[in-house]
Amino acid sequence: MAEAAEKVEGHGARITDEGIARIRARIGKGFEGRRPWRTEVTKDAAYHMALGIGDLSPLYHDEAYAKRTKWGGLLAPYIMIQTFDTLRSVGHSGLPEGLPGVHSIWTGSLFEWKRPLRVGDAIRADSYLKSVEERESKFGGGRSVYQTYEAVYHDQTGDKIGLRNDTWIRIERHKTAETKKYGAIGLAKWKPADVERLMAEYAAETRASERWWDDVKVGDELPKRVKGPLTPTAEIAFESQLGIYLVGNKVAANLYAKHPKLFIVNEQGVPEPPQRVHWDNEFTTRLLGLPGAYDLGPERCAWLIQVCTDWMGDAGHLARLECKYLKFNYMGDVSWIRGTVAEKFERDGKAYARVKVECVNHRDELTAAGTADVELPTR
Repeated sequence: MAEAAEKVEGHGARITDEGIARIRARIGKGFEGRRPWRTEVTKDAAYHMALGIGDLSPLYHDEAYAKRTKWGGLLAPYIMIQTFDTLRSVGHSGLPEGLPGVHSIWTGSLFEWKRPLRVGDAIRADSYLKSVEERESKFGGGRSVYQTYEAVYHDQTGDKIGLRNDTWIRIERHKTAETKKYGAIGLAKWKPADVERLMAEYAAETRASERWWDDVKVGDELPKRVKGPLTPTAEIAFESQLGIYLVGNKVAANLYAKHPKLFIVNEQGVPEPPQRVHWDNEFTTRLLGLPGAYDLGPERCAWLIQVCTDWMGDAGHLARLECKYLKFNYMGDVSWIRGTVAEKFERDGKAYARVKVECVNHRDELTAAGTADVELPTR
């Protein structure tokens, strides 16, 4: 007989009025004493972040190439800005805060960049809880809470260079395990011929070195990018760039002492953070009733960014991206990232293309969608 949901380790935590009130009292408040994962944009950090995404733009790793562009040196992937705030500091409970033991899942992100991150930048950020909203849960039934956090970034001169909003949904694990809303989905299985076709798609990918606003037309399609099949190795490669829960030994012991309800006892009797939902199929099925492990939302955000940056050319700049994470991206899933120019406009003397971007999986399901504003040079 299957183990009752209430008996499963990691279940039992509830969303309560008292818990929500405690969270609401934190609105507008920051996180004093926390140390961000990164404070400087180093050459190695930019390179490793690009590898974690699977983005081989020479702007991130070829110094001689980057020096010949308008930027005059190496850049870092746009998504890396999120590693410079205290919203996911190592040694803390992470985010979203409050409601110990209640699961959290990314549902959407908003990024704005005044300029790209340059190797050599020193970045600081102000971070705080922005809003709290209670809704009925469509995933597991019962209550859910949406928590949105904001970070505002400044460089070494004091200039504001970016902004980030992230929203998480809080859900009760025992409810999702009981309903198994997505439990009937089968994890992907691939044959050698399928893998060869995917490898050929990867090999055929190219990026633009030049793009002029004058030449862009509404309706233009951006070259697609393939990502996957998603593997535990690929997921850890991406997550290792973000800090937060990838800790062990004394660091993990200190975290456990502060936040014991964050941890879940594994099959060997050892408490560890819930990050295994991003690479351990059996664990995720037992804990949440899902068919298997799933990715982090910001990973797909990084892919949406890449389809824009590979298209916009070396002189382009991604000024804004807002996206929603609509479905889970499971182990073994293949995603195709695509975009279409929806609008052209000028603002404050600059020229932009507004691009609709999306991730579609091998089941032909839309798993993420957003809108990007790309600044382009004019003739």
